Parts: sequence; C-alpha cells; structure tokens
Amino acid sequence: MPKSIRSLSLALAALTVSTVIAFTAVSTALAADAAPAKPAAAAAAKPAKPKKAKTPKPPKPAEKSYEQQRAEDGLWAKRTNWISMRAGYAKSTAKGAGDGLVGYGVGYHRMLNRNWSFGGSVNHDVLGHFDNAYEAAVPFTADLTRHFKWKTVVRPYLGMGGGYYFHKYYRTGTDYTGAPGSGYYFALGANLPLDDRHLLGLDTRIASVAGRSGVKNPVFGDEQSTETMWTVKINWALAY
Repeated sequence: MPKSIRSLSLALAALTVSTVIAFTAVSTALAADAAPAKPAAAAAAKPAKPKKAKTPKPPKPAEKSYEQQRAEDGLWAKRTNWISMRAGYAKSTAKGAGDGLVGYGVGYHRMLNRNWSFGGSVNHDVLGHFDNAYEAAVPFTADLTRHFKWKTVVRPYLGMGGGYYFHKYYRTGTDYTGAPGSGYYFALGANLPLDDRHLLGLDTRIASVAGRSGVKNPVFGDEQSTETMWTVKINWALAY
C-alpha cells in the first residue's frame, strides 16, 4: 500500500474514534439533564404528643335529707327554725344611770348549717330607774351566730349583731323622751335541748349604742356619745 494512502487511512480511523467518543459524551450529558431530579428526603414528621386525659371530678354527694340531718345534728340541723322568748336582767353602764332592772323579748333564728344560724330579735330592756323614773331601750337587731358542738349536751355559742336601739326615758319631767340610735353587740351563751322540740338557754349580750352627746336629762344627767348596755337573759325556744 502506498505510504500516502496508509497515512490517510490512519487519519480517517483516528477521526472516526474521536467522533464516536465526542458523540457518546454529549449523549450522556443530555441524558443527565433530562433525567428528573430526585426529590429531597422529606423531614421525618414528629409524632403528636398525646393529650392528657382529664380525670373526671367525682360527683358531689347528694345532700342528706332533712330527716337524716335532724337525726345526726338534732335541733341544730340545717333548715331548723327557732322561735324564742327571753327574760332577765338589763343594765346601762353610762354615768348617772340608775339601778338595772328587767329585760325581755322575742327572737327568731334559722340554722344555715349545723354550725351557723342567722336571725333577729326585738327586746324591751329597762336599763335603770330612780323611783318612778326609768331609762329603757328597745333594740331591733339581726345577728349571725356560731354554734359549737362539744362532747356535752350543752352547746355554747358566740354571736355578733346590730341594728337600731330606741332609747327612751319615762317620768323624768321632760317631753324629750329619746330617739333611735344605731348600735352593735356581741353575744355569748349556751343552749340545752330539753326534748326534740324545745331548748333552754342562757343569753348574754354587751351592746355599744350611739348616744346624743350634749343632751341632758333632768333625772339621768348628760348623755354620752356612746353608751354601753348589757343583758343576761334566760332563753326558751321552740324548734320546728
């Protein structure tokens, strides 16, 4: 084979190999661009925290019937009513007051529960007297009382109340007999059940009543801005 032809054949063969290599490289690149992108791995979802189940509240026990409460608490059972009558001693500690005398009245109380009661009373208390002249107070009051259950038949109590005190003078030679004044009191006493309907008690009250400073009575003297009154009374009550 002539030398020129052989050189030409080698050149053609080298060109053919180069073309094939270049075509293969281009095809691979195009195929890589056309291939769909692989989706990124999704982040792992955190599991939801389970909600704490609410513990249901136990239902409130049904209130005992009045008969059951009466069997347990006696005359101090919730919703029991007391109507009372009382009588005893009354006295004023004001300067110029006369000797103490009698006091009496009526009252009503309702048991809110076995420890507490609410009620009111009207009393007529002769606080002092000189011969036929005397000083009196007529209190219209309401009170809240705390009853204590001891390991005894007798049950003591403490109370606090207030209202209007109509302060009056009689047979003192003046037409100015008095006027209403506000006041409050503390009570201390005890009650003894006699049977399933009746009680007997002792009631002590110390009251502070607004007076009329500057007013002078011909018999009992000058009134003070505040007057202290106290009573001790036997109390009888009907419960229903």
